[in-house]
Formats: sequence, structure tokens, C-alpha cells
Amino acid sequence: MQDQKKVWDNIAEEWDQFKKRQDPQVKEFVEKAKGKFIDLGCGSGRNFAKTKAEIYSVDFSGNMLKYAKRNAKKLSIKAEFFELDITKQLPFEDNFFDSGISVATLHCINGKKHRENILKEIFRVLKPKAKFMLKVWNRKSSRFKGKEEKLIKWRDKGERYYYIYEEKELEEELKKAGFKIVLIVSTKEENFQLQEISVIVEK
Repeated sequence: MQDQKKVWDNIAEEWDQFKKRQDPQVKEFVEKAKGKFIDLGCGSGRNFAKTKAEIYSVDFSGNMLKYAKRNAKKLSIKAEFFELDITKQLPFEDNFFDSGISVATLHCINGKKHRENILKEIFRVLKPKAKFMLKVWNRKSSRFKGKEEKLIKWRDKGERYYYIYEEKELEEELKKAGFKIVLIVSTKEENFQLQEISVIVEK
């Protein structure tokens, strides 16, 4: 498998160009946020929105963060940027964030232990009672045909790795990390952002 950091660095310019459409559910969640807010796996800032919160934007792709900075500036929002390997311990204190999101990121991580560690780190850095929105791809979707893992090409710029979740599996991993599940929606429909599992959890 190709080095995923290099792949995402390679596709960053085109990703920012073509991936503009926002998920209305995510946009509303970000707009209502206050205090310190983490966007874990922010990419080029597709999920940024006008908000009173200060967004801590985390991604392992420096090229993606370059576009995220531009997009934050266009919206005139408060944002800080961190180029980090999210499979490692996050450089934030316990109980630091008031809320956050991780949209279409966890399923890009190869290895169950890595994914579980990420969820534990999210739990650690959130304040008690903080809400967090998580979205991953759904194995029930006809697009994935029941596959657990998939490599998807981006033109000539490399193959992206994806782990395709089952709802029960994700629910178990979230509970194992310590979260209380507030809402979980799983659908296999093929409309925009509807081939996913969408979760809101609380610490």
C-alpha cells in the first residue's frame, strides 16, 4: 500500500477544488459550537463554517492544511493548525475541548488498534459532557458491496485506504473508549453523505 501521507499530499490541490459541498448536518453542528473545537482530520477545511468557536484543525497532510488555512481566512474564523499523526497521542491536555468533529477520517486509518486509540484520545481531550460528531463509511452501502477494506484511486495521484465500518462495530468501539452514544444513524442510500454511519457521542 502506498504511503498515505504522500497520497493525500498529492491530491490536496484537486481535493480542495472539487470537494466543496458541505454536509448540512455537520455545518449546523460547527455553527452552533462555542469555545475550543477540534476538527480531527480537517483536510482542506471542507467542514469549516461561521462559528464563535476556535477551531483546532488537525491533519497529517501539510498540503491539505495549506488549503485549510486559506479557507479559514476566507471565512474569517478563528483557527489554529496542527500537522500531526493522529494515531499518536494528541498534544492537548485532558478535558481541553468543548466539542468537535471527525468527518470521513477514522475510516482512513489502517489498523483496528490505531482506530481504537484515536477514539480513546478524542475521549481524553474532550471536556466532560462535551458532544462530538463522527462520520464513517457504511459497509451496508451498495457502493462497498460488503467489503471491509478498500483502496480507491484518485486519478493518477495514488490510492487512498478505507476501512468500511459496520454500525455495531463502531458502536462497540465508541463505548469501549468511554463514550455515551447520543445518536447513531446508519443508512445505505446513495445520496450525498448517506452511505455513511453518522454518530453524535457525549463524554
